[in-house]
Amino acid sequence: MVCALAVSGLTACTLRAPDPPDFGVRIDGGEVVVAYPICPGESVSGALVSVNVDGDGRGDGFETLWSASGPASPEVRGGVFGVGSERSFRYEERALVRPLPDSFFVETTIVRDGRSEEGDDGAIDLAKVRGKRLVDGQYVTWEGKVLTRDQINAQRACDGDSRAQAER
Repeated sequence: MVCALAVSGLTACTLRAPDPPDFGVRIDGGEVVVAYPICPGESVSGALVSVNVDGDGRGDGFETLWSASGPASPEVRGGVFGVGSERSFRYEERALVRPLPDSFFVETTIVRDGRSEEGDDGAIDLAKVRGKRLVDGQYVTWEGKVLTRDQINAQRACDGDSRAQAER
């Protein structure tokens, strides 16, 4: 069991999941849709896509390809959003101006206990997604696992979560 002190002062534990938990991804009508693992009481307020670059990039070895904030729907606040989609976020700080590479990182901003904070970063591998047949509601993780939205969320042990309590 891995436990970490969150910014809000709550203790969050991950029992059976990668650290950070795997994001899910699917391609719907050409749009890359990300499912961010979220706990009850949290909401996504923004997202950013970046890639590793040679040299300094933005000073940390990464280049930002897209960033947006202001979720446009309850689904987006709940952690499911399209990368580069005008339907997902109201404000695009950096527009996606070129096709996404096969591998990239998604960084999220979440609201927890009324405070905005950086969420977990997740790696995405589109090559693994393209090789899978998915039904509605299924996503592919970095490791190539096919999971439902509930299974993606279940990777996280949330405070007061009966799943986590049962496994302790």
